[in-house]
Amino acid sequence: MAVGPPSAINPQTGLPWSVRYDSDFGFVPTLWVCALFVALFSITGLVHLYQAFRYRVKKWWIPTVVTCGLVEVLGWSGRVWGSQNIWSQDPYIMQIVCTIFAPSFMTAAFFITFIHIITIIGPEYSRLSPMIYSSLFVGVDVIALIIQSVGGGMAATASTHQGSANGAHVMVGGIILQMAAITIYSLTSIEYFWRVFIERPLRPRDVAGSQDAPSLPQSEAPTLNAATAEKSKYVNRHRGTDNLTPNVKSMLLGLAIATILVLIRSVYRTIELLDGWGGPIISNQTLFDCLDGIPISLAMVTLSFFHPGRLIPEHDISAYGTAQTMSFVQITSTASETFH
Repeated sequence: MAVGPPSAINPQTGLPWSVRYDSDFGFVPTLWVCALFVALFSITGLVHLYQAFRYRVKKWWIPTVVTCGLVEVLGWSGRVWGSQNIWSQDPYIMQIVCTIFAPSFMTAAFFITFIHIITIIGPEYSRLSPMIYSSLFVGVDVIALIIQSVGGGMAATASTHQGSANGAHVMVGGIILQMAAITIYSLTSIEYFWRVFIERPLRPRDVAGSQDAPSLPQSEAPTLNAATAEKSKYVNRHRGTDNLTPNVKSMLLGLAIATILVLIRSVYRTIELLDGWGGPIISNQTLFDCLDGIPISLAMVTLSFFHPGRLIPEHDISAYGTAQTMSFVQITSTASETFH
């Protein structure tokens, strides 16, 4: 096929020559843009890895946000590869599967952080206990990831266009489920803080060391007893708004920004895949860069700046909250092992 200058118009399609219909992408990925995102996700991923150890949250920060950065690096590396091998299907499948999977790990971090905040401000304002929230949201997140994995496998192994389209539709189901979980989490967060501000708890305050608090392993008992003896500076207060310290407010701001960014990306990817493999949306590189690459990279930066390990360290969380965190870590660790 004859090829003209990238900026010139292909008379057969009416589009620039950079748009290639003999490529699965539908265009030639711009090398420098793809390389830029590889660099961005590599840097932010390494920063989050450092922060995971620095703030002693590696048990749940590495399986979530750090893993998100790693998978994004793989996805954008696939686009770099595709820019140099436009006729190969492997880089196309690699990039689309990885960039779809990656934010699922980040959303798990949102749920954990929200549970931390609930235990700091007061579980009595929440309709569900932190334990139920953790089991519910991480369970849905894992199911969404499994659905996306199945869809990605179907698309990667399909021998026909219809088979690939079916795989895309399955992946859309996973993205929609994930988006629904984020939406429900956002709505429950709004209701929770509404109850905090109008001082309308659903149950009496559950102080550290209550009978409802889950038990911890014996190895954690000395730390827990010390925290209980000191009476956490948060639990000692009488109103939920008393616990909205500047650090907690900063964490809420960061969490809100990151959540909105991921929601924007999820809406775009849903529309993109529903439009089909050969649709104008999936074949538009600028849309992908602006509505997937930029939002997720900004979310990574946001979580680094508003890091829960720095703003709401675990030693500031009540005994009850520490137990919930440990339970959630066990679930996320199991999920992480499933997909590695």
